[in-house]
Amino acid sequence: MKSTITMTPWKFDEQMIMFPLVLLVIICSHPTVNGFEVFLINNLGGNTNLAVHCFSPQVKDLGSRVILPGDDFHWEFGINIGTTAEYECDMGFGNKQKRFLVFAERRDALRCGNQKCYWRVDRDGLYLYIKEVDDYQKQFS
Repeated sequence: MKSTITMTPWKFDEQMIMFPLVLLVIICSHPTVNGFEVFLINNLGGNTNLAVHCFSPQVKDLGSRVILPGDDFHWEFGINIGTTAEYECDMGFGNKQKRFLVFAERRDALRCGNQKCYWRVDRDGLYLYIKEVDDYQKQFS
């Protein structure tokens, strides 16, 4: 007795193409995949400059700079799937100096509006603009 193997030709299936495309759209539209922007605003008043040095332990050193009164320093970055992003800044004016975690993806991705985190540096602390309450709230003294 002879056995025969029959081969069926491969058929194009739209679902085979649609599923990966839909998955790609969902992944790319998720806020942790897109870019973020962090702003540090010098709201110290008077002629007080703010010295900052910002860096990401995972990515890069943004360098040191001086933010003049009323000005800001900002940067943009993307977050890769499967990684988390964090940025820290050493900030100081006069004899005050402190390090702050100004972006932590798990903490800030949803509370910063439109993927932009606005930090306002006042004499009494560091304030973050919280989109949900539409106002700055003190986060650190």
